[in-house]
Amino acid sequence: MKLHSASIFLSASLLLSLVISPFISSAQSLNLKVMVCNGSDCGPTPDVTPPTIPDNLVATAISSSEIDLSWDFSNDPTVGGALTSGIAGYYIYRDGSVIPSAVTTGTSYSDTGLSTSTTYEYAVAAFDYAGNVSAQSSSVSTTTLVSHSNAPNPSNGAPSGILSAGTTQATLSLLTDVPATCRYSTVDNTSYDDMPNAFSTTGGTSHSTGVAGLSNGNIYTYYVRCESSFGVPMTNDYTISFAISNPSASGGGGGGGGGGGGGSNSSPSIPTTVSFSGVAYPGSIVTLLQDGQIVATVPAGPDAVFHVTLSNLAAGTYTFSVFAKDTGGRTSIISSFTEAITANVGTYITGIFLPPTIGTDKSEVKRGDPITILGQVAPSSTVTVSVHSSNEITKDVIPDANGIWRYTLNSLSLEIGNHSAQAFASAKDTATALSQLAQFIVGDKDIVAPAMSTEPLVGDFTGSGHVNIVDFSIMAYWFHRKLTPAAAATIDIGHFGVIDIRDFSILAYHWTG
Repeated sequence: MKLHSASIFLSASLLLSLVISPFISSAQSLNLKVMVCNGSDCGPTPDVTPPTIPDNLVATAISSSEIDLSWDFSNDPTVGGALTSGIAGYYIYRDGSVIPSAVTTGTSYSDTGLSTSTTYEYAVAAFDYAGNVSAQSSSVSTTTLVSHSNAPNPSNGAPSGILSAGTTQATLSLLTDVPATCRYSTVDNTSYDDMPNAFSTTGGTSHSTGVAGLSNGNIYTYYVRCESSFGVPMTNDYTISFAISNPSASGGGGGGGGGGGGGSNSSPSIPTTVSFSGVAYPGSIVTLLQDGQIVATVPAGPDAVFHVTLSNLAAGTYTFSVFAKDTGGRTSIISSFTEAITANVGTYITGIFLPPTIGTDKSEVKRGDPITILGQVAPSSTVTVSVHSSNEITKDVIPDANGIWRYTLNSLSLEIGNHSAQAFASAKDTATALSQLAQFIVGDKDIVAPAMSTEPLVGDFTGSGHVNIVDFSIMAYWFHRKLTPAAAATIDIGHFGVIDIRDFSILAYHWTG
């Protein structure tokens, strides 16, 4: 008997349904899809392409038992018209092995229950809904913090010695070897819990607070105790002591048979100093310039606070400038101020709050792909980042414990062409100026932002690896001024003997932004 092909197909279909029907419920739980196709007409090619490798993995030690991880989003590319199933999540590897409980759909993870003072190595891989897994990211290592059982050890207490007559307020400051909270009393042998006054800036390793109501001729002593972040307080006083000088006084001679003599009682010599303190970024290098020349570099502490003092200055008016280079090699804008310095007087410039640094992970992004805007800031602040486009995009970002902040957006919301981003930071009732501009292009391809140059660049006066507004500001100070030997050797890049428009033209040619 002859069977028509249609009958054969119907019978095969019926048989297939009878065979698989007992397994339908389990197949549904596995999201199983059954496809019957005729020859090559089977629809789109299944997704067999792995996701892109996660970038910019960062590991931050939070405590003696926790390390926090963050990374950039991966993409699930389409190749040759095949299906793309989308990113399903990320595997996290610790010391070469997947952490079973650490599979996550986000781009961050907190690894807890770790051993104190131990180094761990991490990598991340992305996987899609089709089961394809990317290669592992570049690995990063970090060490959990030490669990301190000892009390903090203070150092570098200030002020000390004799302050100039007329001083009515001063800033108490000190450093501790571990993060701590500090208090003070004017009575010795007061326990930490009973001390009535808390430092206004504390909680990290740099501590400061203001005291007022000072008067000439008095000695002031403050007894400080600190408690570590692990809850261990000091049981002995750390003393900060200083005096306020009396104004110069003179006496006249006496007459008559006894014959008195004249004399004078002058204050001890006070050095002419100017001190700077403020907030930059954890682990950053802060540079201080005096009249356009670098005079000091200091590291900022883990809490982002920095202090620097210039001594033995001649009386006069100076232009001081401050900027910082973050741990990623990016530089802040330069903050400048002009101060009149008086002989034998200590000048304190406080409250410096540097704007965040800013950059992008791509110099050009294919429209529709993500681009990450990132930088560093004081950890206790909030970053407001703005993307300048026909439709302005503004986003508030919270930095991590190291002050690293990131904002990733889909470039589909941006038109083709040139774009820029800026950011500022705010904390409590204060805010910074705007950051530098970060420039990028929305186009038809992805181009990774170039790494910072390790070769000396013409016009890079700060050694930042870039020629930008900071260098322009330094050169602008010397515009048509008489050059010192140091400025002539470094700032006069045209070797014309004076800073003029020709030097700015050379600077513009080597500009990197």
